[in-house]
Amino acid sequence: MPFTPSTTPESARRVACVGAGVIGGGWVAHFLARGYDVTAWDPAEDAEDKLRRLVSAAWPALEQLGLADGASPDRLTVAPTLAAAVADADFVQESAPEKLELKRSLLAELDAATPPGVVIASSTSGYPMTDMQTTATAPSRLVVGHPFNPPYLIPLVEVVGGTHTDPAAVAWASRFYDLAGKSVITMDRELPGFIANRLQEALWREALHMVANGEATVEDIDASITEGPGLRWAFMGPCLTFALAGGEGGMAHMLDHFGPSLKSPWTRLEAPELDRALRDAMVDGCATAAGDRSYADLVAERDQGVINVLRATGRLPQPTPHPSHSPQPAHPTASARLPLPLRLSPIPLFRQVVQEDWIDYNGHLSEAYYVLVFGFATDALMDASGLGAGYRARTGRSLYTVEAHVRYLDEVPRGSQLAVRTTVLGVAAKKLRVLHEMYRCDPAGEPSGDPVATEELFTLHVDQRQGCAVPFPDATRDLLAAAVAPSPEWAGHGIRPVGA
Repeated sequence: MPFTPSTTPESARRVACVGAGVIGGGWVAHFLARGYDVTAWDPAEDAEDKLRRLVSAAWPALEQLGLADGASPDRLTVAPTLAAAVADADFVQESAPEKLELKRSLLAELDAATPPGVVIASSTSGYPMTDMQTTATAPSRLVVGHPFNPPYLIPLVEVVGGTHTDPAAVAWASRFYDLAGKSVITMDRELPGFIANRLQEALWREALHMVANGEATVEDIDASITEGPGLRWAFMGPCLTFALAGGEGGMAHMLDHFGPSLKSPWTRLEAPELDRALRDAMVDGCATAAGDRSYADLVAERDQGVINVLRATGRLPQPTPHPSHSPQPAHPTASARLPLPLRLSPIPLFRQVVQEDWIDYNGHLSEAYYVLVFGFATDALMDASGLGAGYRARTGRSLYTVEAHVRYLDEVPRGSQLAVRTTVLGVAAKKLRVLHEMYRCDPAGEPSGDPVATEELFTLHVDQRQGCAVPFPDATRDLLAAAVAPSPEWAGHGIRPVGA
């Protein structure tokens, strides 16, 4: 039976998420942040409580990425039954545990309960859709939409259909994910494990072998990636990285020179036996690497790290209206030229976990790193107002700080989570005055107490090619002007004289 969609990807507004664990809950957080109405269902008795805690914990990171207009955790509904969850869905994302028979029966149940013409996507990590759609009545609308953890931060989603999937359903899903802010790879054939997981599996298999044989510790293995090729992989994949290893001769020279080493027995194709000793070694090694950091601490550190990488590599997504809230641009790249939210008030908090090497000889955050965090907060404001990396690369224009006043009000101990509240104090044709207030966060991740530092900035919008200040784009100026707030009494003062 051919697939006929009941709505367009641009018109879809209601998403059903079936399965609310780590991946399913991550999808819920992502779709909420993109302005969709989300209905979730999970059979576990404590599923709703865990899901709402996950969304709450993810929301600070999502605020940094930029929320779509109208995005709110309040747009989440937890349904009492699977049928109720999908009753009026425009799109369904299934994220059940990775068990083939469970996937088959659940997809068949979803197919029976979901209105006709609605795409149903599975988050499976490796099962081909052909193996999962065998008992569905309308398999033509079943696709794989494989995300990476956490789905609300990692952009990639791999999309592929099964033998009985209509290509129109694959195209619909790919377009929908693209509109929802994902980076989509649409595969033209099934491959167990898809692309990225097969690459991850090879690395993971080698890591297990080295631990099992006592050749390396968990900490050694993690450091070998974070301090080595992982730094390159954040912005350049393994193929292009190896092409650079060939010098000006590129990949051809690389293969001619290093190709014979591929026959060297450096890797093992078979996975090691996951016996009790290996399991204990991995568990103990990870516990040692984590130290006294809790699961919540590690999640916050990971989320902030991903955001920092996205920001540093110019891939931090701009906050945009939900696709159904505005007309589609006439030119396919028009929306990428200056994608702005419909509002910038309140300005999202910028959050940062204090890094160990930022601690000075007194055991507290060194004064230079207060300024670094404030700089990150300024970058976040630029991202949110349309002056992000894409704009800077395209126009050669950026914000230049010409005057700054920092107040250090309290010490920040190691391991602290910080939040910076940003206020626009004034904007003119070429000028912007900004105030940052830095707070320590409470265990829930919310700013607590009085500020530990403040920074007041006077900036100019500069064209680096012309070497002079130029007016802001109209849309950016209007957005910033609408966010202007009253100046606190203490702002605008210079350094106090000695004896005052």
